[in-house]
Amino acid sequence: MDNFIQIRGVSKQFYGVYALKDISFDIAKGSVHAIMGENGAGKSTLMKILGGVYQADGGTISIDGTVRNIRNVQDSAACGISVIYQEFNLVPELTVAENIYISDVPKKTFLGIVEKKKRRAKAKEILDMLEIQVNPDEFVKNLSVSEKQMVEIAKALSRNAQIIIMDEPTAALNEEEVQKLEEIVGMLKRDGKTILYISHRLKEVFDMTDTVTVLRNGEYVDTRPTSELTEGEVIRLMVGHDVDYEAVRPSYVQEEVLLQVEDLTLKNVFESVSFELHKGEILGMAGLMGCGREEVLSAIYGLFGYDSGRIRLEGKDVRFKNSRDAIEHGICFLTDDRKDAGIFPQMSVEENITIMSIRYLKKKAGFYINPRDEASQLEKMTRFMNIKYARPEQKISYLSGGNQQKVLLGRDLLLDNKIFIMLEPTRGIDVGAKEEIYNLLYQLARGGMGIIAVFSDMNELIRVCDRAVVFCDGKITGALSREEFNKERILTYAAGKGA
Repeated sequence: MDNFIQIRGVSKQFYGVYALKDISFDIAKGSVHAIMGENGAGKSTLMKILGGVYQADGGTISIDGTVRNIRNVQDSAACGISVIYQEFNLVPELTVAENIYISDVPKKTFLGIVEKKKRRAKAKEILDMLEIQVNPDEFVKNLSVSEKQMVEIAKALSRNAQIIIMDEPTAALNEEEVQKLEEIVGMLKRDGKTILYISHRLKEVFDMTDTVTVLRNGEYVDTRPTSELTEGEVIRLMVGHDVDYEAVRPSYVQEEVLLQVEDLTLKNVFESVSFELHKGEILGMAGLMGCGREEVLSAIYGLFGYDSGRIRLEGKDVRFKNSRDAIEHGICFLTDDRKDAGIFPQMSVEENITIMSIRYLKKKAGFYINPRDEASQLEKMTRFMNIKYARPEQKISYLSGGNQQKVLLGRDLLLDNKIFIMLEPTRGIDVGAKEEIYNLLYQLARGGMGIIAVFSDMNELIRVCDRAVVFCDGKITGALSREEFNKERILTYAAGKGA
């Protein structure tokens, strides 16, 4: 039937502020339905209500003509709903197979003993079907962010749900993996599954979806067939005005070299990696999943060691023992794993943004933190980053993913930095906020900061960066100036085939 899912008058408040206000629209059976909107528009809140994580304050949800009372995750599953959340819901200390079947463990009927071989075989079967190159016996804590994302997808599909919600499923995926996901979505649609798809990547929305619903500031804006829309029209519906994407990208690269990396090697991870970062430069790092770029940057930052090679900061040899050592030398690092390695979910927005700079705040008697100074730091970054939250004491976990990302960026910008290493700086950020992040990067570069940025979205890398180095199997296989940028050449290098 056309109106398979009917959402009527759904509202939700946090701290007296509406996250959703009187939302009503329909979703057709067997369709791929995009839910679009800026960060804070209410997309993820609505998906969490459908997934049973939150309960609506008002309104009704009907599925296949029956009103459903979704009070918890179990109720949601009973309605045939499976959710792939923007932030991972995996248990790091369990294996891939254990995570995929964590709520549907195969057991021997009489004794209740877990059939580990059967669980592994079933997990291997679904991983193979999705062509995901991950060992089912590997612990999740050892996986990359993109591998965790693919495991989340496998976990959701293992439940044979009729309604699958995908909340930013490609945020951590490169173009090759996105193409694979597109094939998976097509397969699910042919099987009659109904998919609710959230993404800030407009190309995916136009490639994959049948219908688009737009939310803005927690309120319903419009629902239209994707075929009747243009990218410009979607952006205008989302932000309420036109966004200029044709502006000329400024460059502030100076001759002075901030960072030199020479023949950096870690056995079986990366080998003979050499590159330079100039003052005012935005250096992009490209490559496919498992290419080694994140490991190189983590080693530079002191997150783990390396066997040989040389790192020079402003002409002086350095080797950071840990991340604190790197910070003391003016290097900061934005993780691509916001949930597990970035935010402190049970702490407030204020505490999250000042936690690294708190030692520099004025103290009384050497211990007391002046709350006025802490509030001033928050206010400074709130204005600078345009962060949206209800009040400083609000838990950061209640913020949208994009606003959490802004808090992480603001946290590092409160420090006196020379170099900023960024893994996926626009991950989970809407099209309007991406412009804010791009302009922030340009502003930092104009001030002389050197920036190393990892973008899975090649369009972003090409748009934002001054230069790019490309990795394959732990080695740099190519380096491109801005004038040489094009997708085909980058992908050629990323495949290890040379120019």
